[in-house]
Amino acid sequence: MSNPNSLVDSTRDQSDPAPTGNDDAAGFSPRRWLVLAVLCLVVTIVEVDATVVNIALPSLAVDLSASASDLAWVNDSYILTFAALMLIGGRLGDQFGHKRLLIACLALFGVSSVLCMTATSTAQLVAWRAMLGVGGAGILPASLALVTVSFPKGELGKAIGVLSAMTVLGLPLGPVLGGYLLNHFWWGSVFLINIPLVVVSSVAAQLLIKHRAPETAPGGLDLPGVLLSTVGTGGLLFSAIEGPHRGWTAVPTVGAGVAGVLLLAVFVLSQRKAKAPVLDLRLLRLRVFVVGSLATSLSFFVFSGIMFVLTQYLQGVLGYQPLNAGLGLVPLAVLFTASSVLAGPLAARIGSRAVIAIGLVLVGVGMLALVTADASSSYTIIGVSLGFTGFGAGLNVGQAIAASLSAVPKELAGVASGASHWVRQSSGALGIAILGSVLASVYSDRLSSHLSGLPGESADKVRDSVGAVKAVAGGLGTDRASDLVRSAGSAFTGGMHLAMVVGAVLSFVSAVVVFALLPKGNLANGGEGEGIG
Repeated sequence: MSNPNSLVDSTRDQSDPAPTGNDDAAGFSPRRWLVLAVLCLVVTIVEVDATVVNIALPSLAVDLSASASDLAWVNDSYILTFAALMLIGGRLGDQFGHKRLLIACLALFGVSSVLCMTATSTAQLVAWRAMLGVGGAGILPASLALVTVSFPKGELGKAIGVLSAMTVLGLPLGPVLGGYLLNHFWWGSVFLINIPLVVVSSVAAQLLIKHRAPETAPGGLDLPGVLLSTVGTGGLLFSAIEGPHRGWTAVPTVGAGVAGVLLLAVFVLSQRKAKAPVLDLRLLRLRVFVVGSLATSLSFFVFSGIMFVLTQYLQGVLGYQPLNAGLGLVPLAVLFTASSVLAGPLAARIGSRAVIAIGLVLVGVGMLALVTADASSSYTIIGVSLGFTGFGAGLNVGQAIAASLSAVPKELAGVASGASHWVRQSSGALGIAILGSVLASVYSDRLSSHLSGLPGESADKVRDSVGAVKAVAGGLGTDRASDLVRSAGSAFTGGMHLAMVVGAVLSFVSAVVVFALLPKGNLANGGEGEGIG
């Protein structure tokens, strides 16, 4: 059995003198905080790209003559490959080295960004965005694995909290930067952001992270497992992504969902006999890993859902410009960062499970705050909601990730990191799909009676998106336009209220489950761990 406390820093040069003393950080490179800074830049690149394209969608619709379905896939193709390939990214890092994987995927990310910037059709843009997702699927597991093996347990919670904070910072940063660029340049400029960041982070990673070959023979790559996990996850996410558009009972939606579940079940069974499993089933025997991953996945489910809903609410209902909408989300990142820093000391006093549970409760409170919002609300309500949600997620996410990885031996760091990211990203996509579907269903039902007399195409646009309401209303008479805008705002907020209640209930239930199942102690600091036998 590998002792997690024996983790040594992958950044330490083989020529470094042997560590002395009993300090918790003995054997870990003093460069580890610089390495963390590089990895924070890396994950920020990935998260910025996940949100920056949303701001450019209206420009894309005009310049590339993109339909609503085209625009959806410009966004979703990135999410699909990103989440579906996350498990493979972790396994490849264990086999070939996390630094090598990181730099290779950064290069792929940079090349894909250039291709996206020069795309001349939506088909090209969808393909290059999917390639971006492939790069991201290797970058995030490699980054988390490098943090896991670079820090002692006494610092791991703080390090992962900082990394998580930078991940969240990328969410509003994307719309802010994208909105500024679109005010001055063409839609392709939003992908320019990636180029200098990729170059700087690649050079810094090459200089600061000292490569160390895997200490255990990886035993090859489980190609059947790779295929099953990728196609299975892709099928499940395709169903979740297309459900709100095609209908949850449509044959393609149901077929892809059923196929995805069956393929993932076969995948799990196949991992029992695989010589080099993509998902090492020994991880499932670690209660802390399983429950910690559950806590972060449920948090990402509701967190992604609230971001998706709020972006539409700010722009489509309250009329915020893209740059202002991005700035409006900044408090979420600021408070997430602040609470991530506080989470470690708080866990040392009251234990990790209490901190994680409190965080989930605060996320639920933040979602319930939006139930009081309407089509004419001031930013105060949104600010309060973002405050609770950001602060709660900051307490929860970093501690839950650090706790879940605290008992994982370093030879499984990549697999565990990949599995952790796979669950979180898939949960985030499902959160957007499910909470978005709840919102869309209520919105469409409540608005239907107010669409009589509109041309079929205009009615469909309004029914599909609240963002299209003002454009359609602009071609109507004053009274008719005013009634349509007012009705759409009321219908949207009604759907938002129900979606937020669903998310809040999930958060509260998750808090109870985490508190009941996680052991006591400061888990991120090794307070109570369990090894793999």
